[in-house]
Amino acid sequence: MARGDVFATKLASVLLGFLNIIPIYRKEEGAENFPKNEGTFAFCIKAFEQNGTVLIFSEGQSENEWELRPLRKGTARLAYDAWHSQGIGQELKILPVSINYSSWLHINSVAHLSFAPVISKSNLPEDMEQGLFHRKFNEQLKSELQEHCVVIDTEKQIELQKILVAFLLKNMINGKKFAKRAIEKISGESETEREKTILFANYIKTHNIKYFEEPSVEGFIAGIFVYPLAIVFNFIPYSICKFIATRTTHHNEFYDSVLFCSLLFIYPIYILGLFAVTLGITHSLLSSIAISALALLAAKWREKARRNIICFSKRKEMKTVSTMLHGLFEKGSG
Repeated sequence: MARGDVFATKLASVLLGFLNIIPIYRKEEGAENFPKNEGTFAFCIKAFEQNGTVLIFSEGQSENEWELRPLRKGTARLAYDAWHSQGIGQELKILPVSINYSSWLHINSVAHLSFAPVISKSNLPEDMEQGLFHRKFNEQLKSELQEHCVVIDTEKQIELQKILVAFLLKNMINGKKFAKRAIEKISGESETEREKTILFANYIKTHNIKYFEEPSVEGFIAGIFVYPLAIVFNFIPYSICKFIATRTTHHNEFYDSVLFCSLLFIYPIYILGLFAVTLGITHSLLSSIAISALALLAAKWREKARRNIICFSKRKEMKTVSTMLHGLFEKGSG
């Protein structure tokens, strides 16, 4: 499901429909659009009857912040209707999923997905009035999601918390766990832990450290070959898609979605065009395949190559960051 106002044009409706995205109209899109939701809910119920899956963003809005917002009642309504349907009943299961992003406005963002325990009909009391059911369902769903979401403490050191969360989500395998612990430390009662955490956040801010990895000569050498190739081969499609995303969203919360969807359509066309142009110039099928494959592989390895170059060039800072991280998160440090 996606908010209804993005279906405003026929082209958008066709493209989103191709991606199996269906509209849900909220009060922000006008009460006159509410009747259209009946068709959307009917579509979902039919999908459930066919053992299908529907993805719902239960907050009903997107903001570039680390915060769990109040849940809309759409998920609860679908669950209520499905669980009271003879064709579905107990078969429907709700799987809460939290998504924590290191950044919203970059193609090299890292996302951490967490899957909470499934919510079944048996988890809620029987024979509840629908309005009460919606409230109880959302309370349980919020409880499950809250446990897995990284949430900034808006009362203390907000900027430093954001820097820490972005850095840890992007660079640590268990980044979500470390980000939550960092927030606890920076807003906790232990003055020692708070000072250490603030010192670390200020260090990565002052030295503009976006990546953390043990630097290696081999990685640096590979990076200086791969990264320029990635830029040269993929400059055209990424520039076009960034232009489309910027013009249509002005860097709002939909920037990354538009960028991704634009690449989804434009990049395959670009690769086919690159293949055709190379074939026309070289008259060699093997060369055309090799050049196209090189463009794809360079795009895939671009982020790793950039990371290797930056971490090697800041190898002194990497040692300091490693020491500070161990001091913050080693056993016995809270």
